[in-house]
Amino acid sequence: MHISKYYLLPYLEKFHSNSSNIKLKIINRTTPELCRMLKSGEIDIAVCNLPVRDSALEIQKCIDVHDIFVCGEKYKHLSEKPRAIEEIMKEPVILLERKSNSRQYIDRFFQTKGIRLQPEIELGSHELLLEFAKFNFGVSCVIEEFSQEHLTTKTLYKIKLTDEIPKRSIGFCFLKSVSLSAAARKFVSITLEE
Repeated sequence: MHISKYYLLPYLEKFHSNSSNIKLKIINRTTPELCRMLKSGEIDIAVCNLPVRDSALEIQKCIDVHDIFVCGEKYKHLSEKPRAIEEIMKEPVILLERKSNSRQYIDRFFQTKGIRLQPEIELGSHELLLEFAKFNFGVSCVIEEFSQEHLTTKTLYKIKLTDEIPKRSIGFCFLKSVSLSAAARKFVSITLEE
């Protein structure tokens, strides 16, 4: 849902105003679920958290995103200077559910550091990660680009890490064996104009 809200909506509005005769069906699922739906023919195109490794799918990167840890007022002291990952892991950690591509990316990064993540709370949406951090349940791992409102208004604070999580991307996925419809091609072109 966070990709739809924070990334896609302006492009969908532009596409819809130029092509109001085309009906849109927006489905929010995890990246693995969207890839399954693409391959079963249920959907034509998906916007996914990358990386996606599937030889049947064409991947087109759209934007880079950065995974960061945030906290509310109770843990604000953690945002005052860069912290080691091990220091953050001593706090209650709030993450997305394991089935999400975002969570799998974070798990792989921490594994390279010899750390096995054991979150105190696992949630199903980016919005909930923000809210649980804001209400001081612990520190949440979120996408920085989709958390700007909270960071700007100081309802949440970014915890800088001494070893930052590498950036990743969001992109379109579609079947290699099936040509995109004219409408889908038009939508993709609108997002790439900027």
